[in-house]
Amino acid sequence: MTFISLVIVLLLVQWWGSGKPLHRDEWFFKWWQLLPHAHKYAAHTPWLCAVAVALPVMLLAAAIVLISVYWSAGWLIVLNIPVLLYSLGRGDFSSALHSYTEAAHSGDSVKAASVLDDMNLDPDLRGSRNSEDWATLNREALRVFTYRGFERMFAVIFWFMLAGAPGALAYRLSVLLWWHLLEVNDSRAAVMGRALTLIEWPAARLLALSWALVGHFDFCMVRLRHLWLSQQMLTPVFLVSVLLGAMGEESEWSKGADSRRFQPAARIEPSYSLCLVESAASMFSRALLLWVFAAALVTLLF
Repeated sequence: MTFISLVIVLLLVQWWGSGKPLHRDEWFFKWWQLLPHAHKYAAHTPWLCAVAVALPVMLLAAAIVLISVYWSAGWLIVLNIPVLLYSLGRGDFSSALHSYTEAAHSGDSVKAASVLDDMNLDPDLRGSRNSEDWATLNREALRVFTYRGFERMFAVIFWFMLAGAPGALAYRLSVLLWWHLLEVNDSRAAVMGRALTLIEWPAARLLALSWALVGHFDFCMVRLRHLWLSQQMLTPVFLVSVLLGAMGEESEWSKGADSRRFQPAARIEPSYSLCLVESAASMFSRALLLWVFAAALVTLLF
């Protein structure tokens, strides 16, 4: 049922554009606001974040057990589809990417910067930028869109395939809570961010391997070997680095290995960096096809 649910959800996303009709998060934020009143000594502890995410996930897991025991596993598809649609990322990724590239081609740096601010979840990664420096702006756009493409779909699919609907829901609620804590300047945002980096670690490495298989294998693997165990590196920074390798950008590590072998073509900025942003969508599409094929193969074999 897991693979069938995934295929149906991907088809619905192609039709809908996203799971937006189900993206209603008010219930979770109301639940979060009620928690501090449960115990006066726990109002500002990081453990409250774990409770906020864990209880809805446990209720979902209990519902899955009841369905499996009293009905049949086939009925789980009725639960998997809405939960997976809800767990997909917020916002219209394709529309935002198109808006940015359109602004870049027309030279509208104000609109381009506005799109990035709307798409960027982490204010700590919003550096002061020169609005006329398109090369820097395009590099920031690549990092922003790379992470948003990952968190809105690939991390969700990874945890759905690994832990079912509860895994997908746990990831989405963790992102929502981290984002909320950042917006209200809560001191627990830093702890939640570190926890989210650990949660995303395996999914990010698997996506990097996928990019190596569908892109420039040598350059991507050189970067991946050097960054594989870097648990302190933020997920957006890791992902954009390996994606650059998959898209054929040589790193300092590969240059040091054999500087005579690789002769990169001249890069004319800002056209080159904008081309990288535009190529990111196709890299995500290829990786998604690879994941669907691998999931189908695993389903058939086991």
